[in-house]
Amino acid sequence: MIKNIENRYSTSYVTTVDHHSEIGKEYVETLRRLVKVEDELNGTRRRRVMLQGRMGENNPNAYKYSVKNASANVWSGSHTHQCIKLNDAATADVYIYYR
Repeated sequence: MIKNIENRYSTSYVTTVDHHSEIGKEYVETLRRLVKVEDELNGTRRRRVMLQGRMGENNPNAYKYSVKNASANVWSGSHTHQCIKLNDAATADVYIYYR
């Protein structure tokens, strides 16, 4: 499997996709099937394909994740952009993790 690891710290990172497009959805489903088949053939530990949302530039949903709109239990300077819902994300990073 070819991994696009340019400028990335995670060894689990595969690529970034437009998960809202039909091509992106098809890519993710194909990758999930491929990982499942590889695991069954190799008898290796079970892996999973995970999508992590990326905000992107000029995203109209960015206000939901700003510190100004955070709940009272979030301290000043926190990084609220760490977990973006896929519905709010412009694109998604694809990772393959071991369970």
